Amino acid sequence: MPATHISIERPHRRIARRSLASALLLCAMGVAAEQPSAPLPSPLTLGQALALADEPHPELDVARADIDRARARVQEQESRQGTRAYLDLIPEWVNPSTGGGGTNDSRARILLSKQLTDFGRTRSLESAAEDEVAGRELAFLDARQRRRLEIMARFFDTLLADLRYAVDNEEMAHRYVNYDKVRERHALGQVSEVELLDYENRYRESLITRTESQKRQSSARLRLAHALNRPDQLPGELIAPKLTVLDREIPDYKALSEDARKVNPVVAAQRKDTDAARATLNAERARSRPTLNAELEAAEYERTLSGRNDFRAGLSLRVPLYQGGEVDAAVARAAADLSVREARLRKVEHDLQQTVLDAVQELETLKVRREAAKQRVAFRDLYLDRARAIYEMEVQTSLGDAMVRLTEAQWLAAQADYQLALAWARIEALTGKLVEPSTQEKKP
Repeated sequence: MPATHISIERPHRRIARRSLASALLLCAMGVAAEQPSAPLPSPLTLGQALALADEPHPELDVARADIDRARARVQEQESRQGTRAYLDLIPEWVNPSTGGGGTNDSRARILLSKQLTDFGRTRSLESAAEDEVAGRELAFLDARQRRRLEIMARFFDTLLADLRYAVDNEEMAHRYVNYDKVRERHALGQVSEVELLDYENRYRESLITRTESQKRQSSARLRLAHALNRPDQLPGELIAPKLTVLDREIPDYKALSEDARKVNPVVAAQRKDTDAARATLNAERARSRPTLNAELEAAEYERTLSGRNDFRAGLSLRVPLYQGGEVDAAVARAAADLSVREARLRKVEHDLQQTVLDAVQELETLKVRREAAKQRVAFRDLYLDRARAIYEMEVQTSLGDAMVRLTEAQWLAAQADYQLALAWARIEALTGKLVEPSTQEKKP
């Protein structure tokens, strides 16, 4: 009768090198994932929106699952040198060659086995798994940064959509007033049909533009709702932030590039992946090394024989002699994977250097654009004051147009401010810093 094996495995668990803060955050986010989403505040501030960045979101869920999978691999590798306990139950009936009829030769035994050493292979596999965990935690940090940048961008887009609607609505109202005046003069025979149609056409075009602008408001709000993982809650009123970063000094490119090279989470994650691939290669090379195991066995037999032992303890050394090219294939595969990881690391380092340069140059351009936008607002404000004064003196004036141009100048100024704030947030992300709500807005 074939033997029945019941195996119980109790691997030794060693505390891996992990970030306590990351573990606590993942736990908190896991609990939050089980809770229904609270309604969005109304009106909504930038700080309140950014405070939702670490709430459950598909992008964060994927990154968190990658960490869990990497940690499971650590446990898997740690179990290789854990103690294993086996219970063998072997019911058996035999007919001895010495005659005398059938005999019950059933037996039961407990076997304890522990790998003492495989001369470095398991340690290399554990190191590779731990590096993978560290890499996935850094990738999770990058995902959290990208969530914040996405929320900021969508929040600013919505504010700008509202301001653009104000410009187009002001333009439409101005053209309607002009058209209405011309229509009255046409009724008195003072204006030709062609001129009337020209003014009406201008008004109709501005109405189309205003309608499209209104649609962009809804579209921007939906994108913001998706960024906040509230697709069923379109944000209502948004409060324009008083940004704290607009007057910062532009950083030195070389210093910023060196800082980013050291702490950028994407580059750091790729370094960890490269280290993991290197450790895996060392582990594959160690496949041909021997393994030393310790074994303890206790047995109970139905039939007593002089050559049987109820208890046994021993060591076993298994030395691989020939593995049919399996080791060479595994080493070649691991070496190729290491080459790929090293190439990716060089690429992300080069990309980061270019990204930092682009970011610094963008800051310089946006600084100039912001100053020009502020000057434009000041000019349009003074121009509107003059237009009001002329209007009060009942002289022909372009008061309506002046109001449109001022509203447009305010929209351009806000656009410059928001682009500059977003550029600074990207700089912080490049240097491994999380964009915190408290650092973005001035306290009221």
